[in-house]
Amino acid sequence: MARIAKGKQVGIAALLFAIACGCLLNECTVSTAFGADHRFDEMSLERWKLLRETERYQLQIAEKYFREKKWKVAIGEYEKYITLYETSDAASYAQLKWSLAHVQIRKSNTAIKDGYQSVIDYWPDSQDAIAAAYYIGHTYKSIGQVSKSKKALRDLIAKHPKHMASVYAMVELVDVATHEKDVRARTEIWKALTFDVPRGKYTKQHCINASRSLATWYFSQAAFDDALKSLATSYDEALLPAQVSTYARAPIAAMVAQSETKAKGEKLADRVIAYLREVSPKDLADDAGKLKGRHHWYLIADVQASSLRDAEVPKIYDEIIKRYGSSDELLGRLATWHKSKQKYDQARAVYARYENKIEGVNEVATSYRNQRNFDGAISTYNQLLARAPAEAVRWKSLLAATYREIPKYPETIAMYTELLGQDIEHAEQWRQLIAAAHRDAGQLKEAIGHFRQCTNFPENYKQMAWCHRRLKQYNEALLLYNQVAAGSESQAPWAILQIGYTREEAGQKEGAIRAFQQVCKQFPKNGHASVAHAHLQNKYKLSITLGGGKDE
Repeated sequence: MARIAKGKQVGIAALLFAIACGCLLNECTVSTAFGADHRFDEMSLERWKLLRETERYQLQIAEKYFREKKWKVAIGEYEKYITLYETSDAASYAQLKWSLAHVQIRKSNTAIKDGYQSVIDYWPDSQDAIAAAYYIGHTYKSIGQVSKSKKALRDLIAKHPKHMASVYAMVELVDVATHEKDVRARTEIWKALTFDVPRGKYTKQHCINASRSLATWYFSQAAFDDALKSLATSYDEALLPAQVSTYARAPIAAMVAQSETKAKGEKLADRVIAYLREVSPKDLADDAGKLKGRHHWYLIADVQASSLRDAEVPKIYDEIIKRYGSSDELLGRLATWHKSKQKYDQARAVYARYENKIEGVNEVATSYRNQRNFDGAISTYNQLLARAPAEAVRWKSLLAATYREIPKYPETIAMYTELLGQDIEHAEQWRQLIAAAHRDAGQLKEAIGHFRQCTNFPENYKQMAWCHRRLKQYNEALLLYNQVAAGSESQAPWAILQIGYTREEAGQKEGAIRAFQQVCKQFPKNGHASVAHAHLQNKYKLSITLGGGKDE
């Protein structure tokens, strides 16, 4: 078939037909096919071996800076390589990486026009030209020029249908189709990725993801057989039932929730359940077989729950017990389902059937907390203290957490103080919880005293500073924030931003502005710089340019 004319739009259906048939022009080699052992934008070992020692040395320098994300230095080293070794086999690769580095410094148009396009123009037969064609489409998409992105990606697929880059282009086009709500285009691409694209090291996961998405879509159309075929391309017989249950449940739940699609959803649920019953394990000879069978039938229970057949779910668990015997795991799943339906009394009745009676009582206490019946929870934890005193630390910690939920801070603090004296090994944990309880109770001076004894810098300093601000002790807060900024590189942008807010609260306008400006200038790519920038504009009507390159 003739090469597609430059600039001509190619339809999705035609592209996918080309991939399925392999009938369009294909200039890729085995090394860049779907099953390649390296990504399409990487240098293969064979190509590295072709380089002279001096070439290899210079390229390794550039690659080192690229890996370290020292983009501007890497750009200079790639430029040096291209200047010195323009006829090298790796010159096109250096130009490609030069372009990728420019994207990182937010010069996307330069990357496209002076970088990727140069790879295509000067080295049109190289593998890097195909990678550059992909990155033109990818970069256009990332800067919001969707029509140019679609054209570039479609042209790439048309010209190189069996190249690994085409798989990545198809994934990009799925994103575009999803954004544009083009269901037909999206499903056609999923079909191609699921059924037609060979699965290599770097394409396999994209194909698996597509098969899942396609199956979910088929389930939403109540097309069970097609959904099953989609998932069967990615999972063997042992794993397939769990995937069918997983990806069918959400579409079933969505359909049965609407009166106009309820019957359709119930019919799909019946079909899924029939399939799961049909393929249920038959070997019940040993404990391993029984465990496998029990877990398989959990899938059926989950489908019944998703279809909102509340009367059927307990029946499935009864059937599981008859087939495979009971277990605390099984009872816990059933009780959790009862709780999801706000049926707490039924859940507690199930917990009472636990073989491990202490864990059953613990679950009862948790159910009271879930229900916000704190008196019931406290009473139950006190029962556990009497019945299982060897685990007193556990029950007291849960009691303290319950008091904190209410909240009853004096009781919370008292319980954590007991634990501080009783469980020396975890003293730091209890000290932090005591401090937090004082803070939440509004006992800020006491909170500061306990946070000061903690060792979890910088978090304890941050908490002390917050308390000092609430007490209008701004100098103390500023001192602590400065210590955080100096002692924790990752927290420095946040700490300096808080210095700005603290000075603002203290009425120190000029100092506040300087702090906000410092965040913008010193940490231009950090999210806190964006917050400071907006605050300067909104409150003080000041505009400041964030450091670093601008998006083109």
